Amino acid sequence: MDGIKLKKGKYVDSVLAFTGQKYGLIGYLNFSGQSGDLYIFVDLRNNIMSMFSMEKDDAIEVIKNYVENRYNFNVNYTHVAHYIPWAELQVMKP
Repeated sequence: MDGIKLKKGKYVDSVLAFTGQKYGLIGYLNFSGQSGDLYIFVDLRNNIMSMFSMEKDDAIEVIKNYVENRYNFNVNYTHVAHYIPWAELQVMKP
C-alpha cells in the first residue's frame, strides 16, 4: 500500500488513492459517526487474494482490518467495486 494517500472523496468521506489519480482503490463513507461502509476496488481484492493464496472473503477481511487499524475507521459493511469509475472511489478535486 506504499504510495497510497488518504484523500477527501467526492461522494464519500475518504478515498485511498495514488497521488494524481481521479479514482482510488478504497473508499469510506461514515454514516452514524461511529461506523461506516468500505468500498474496495475488485483489482485490489484480487491482488491480495493472489499474493496470499486467499479466498475472496478472507482478502476483504485483510483489507478491512488494515483500514480500521491504519486509519482508525470503524467499518460496518464492505462492498466490492467491480469497475474503477464507481462514484464511491472518486477523489474530490483540489
